Amino acid sequence: MRSTSWNTPLTIDDPETGLHKTVKSARQAKILLHRNWPDTHGSRYHVAEQACEEVISGKAPPRKARHALIAAAIEAHLHVS
Repeated sequence: MRSTSWNTPLTIDDPETGLHKTVKSARQAKILLHRNWPDTHGSRYHVAEQACEEVISGKAPPRKARHALIAAAIEAHLHVS
């Protein structure tokens, strides 16, 4: 099974809700998107969902999901570090 982890973890913060999550893989990103995401209607959200699925199924490298999650976080006005 191919790894879904990326080398540098991301920290996602939502100042409105106090959400503070560290994400290290496409699997964790998918869970975050489904359980704790503030805006599920943005186009970047849907791209991130798809990218996570592609990485988990072995069709894309982990960096694809990482980049997509960053874009979705920016779109949702979350802080990324």
